[in-house]
Amino acid sequence: MDFKRASYDLKDFDEKQGIVVAHANAYGNTDDDGDISDKGSFVKTISQNKKRIRVLKDHDRRISLGVPLEIDPFDSFGLLTKTKFNMKKEVSRDMFTDIQLLKENDQSAELSIGVDILKRDDNQKSIVKEYRLWEYSFLTSWAANELATVGDIKSLKTVSGLVDFIEKKYNLNYSDPTLRKIEGLLKQIHSSTSFEEKERITSTDFANQIKLQYSKFT
Repeated sequence: MDFKRASYDLKDFDEKQGIVVAHANAYGNTDDDGDISDKGSFVKTISQNKKRIRVLKDHDRRISLGVPLEIDPFDSFGLLTKTKFNMKKEVSRDMFTDIQLLKENDQSAELSIGVDILKRDDNQKSIVKEYRLWEYSFLTSWAANELATVGDIKSLKTVSGLVDFIEKKYNLNYSDPTLRKIEGLLKQIHSSTSFEEKERITSTDFANQIKLQYSKFT
């Protein structure tokens, strides 16, 4: 199975019903593997296999987040999904809350598809003419832990911006275990170095520090 990751703006978000509408793949773009999804490449698999397609976290078959209400292979931009999150499950609520936080801070959601490539263009092999879609996943950018968000943090240029972003997580509707992790992480961050020292390093460097600190109490 191949995994193809992409980051796009959310098309719709319904907090009351736990629904997210987002593209899981784009047509005509060259992905990290050098492949280009052709328009129509998902039509057959959706028509024949829609009831078997799953919504996962990080391609982990043990962690189902919800169900696909709609999968539209005819959208002009790409493969458009409408997902109903299972808000009775802690992991689904936390992922949904991550998505909410990203949307409120103008961040992009990251999705990835799990596919088999069945057919390529005869003349240009990089063009995929047909996929078999098994699942699509909402991704955590710091995939080793539950504190991760589904999008990147490239727009947070300063360390204080990154800390503010994490602090906003603490005020959202996360599960109690995740809130305790966030609280512990913030305590570690604020006690580790002075504000001036933190501001002299990049958010990327500080993110690595956060991951190291977080691993100590997970």
